[in-house]
Amino acid sequence: MTARGPKDDEERFKALLAVLNGRGRSIADVIEELTGETPSEETVEAVKNRLQMAQESGEQVDILAVVQAMTDLASQWA
Repeated sequence: MTARGPKDDEERFKALLAVLNGRGRSIADVIEELTGETPSEETVEAVKNRLQMAQESGEQVDILAVVQAMTDLASQWA
């Protein structure tokens, strides 16, 4: 699953309407849906930071790849 910022004001407006109508999901919920496991606070924060950096640079983010990279890194330290 990839994520990106809205392309224009119309997309931004549609996204805000979706959130206001209860169709938004938390980052933790998305990570849990992708991995089947409840994410740690550190994982949620890392994904939030990566999404923010991507939004600022206008690039897309593969959320699952970010989570897998964090899991791989954590397993190397275990």
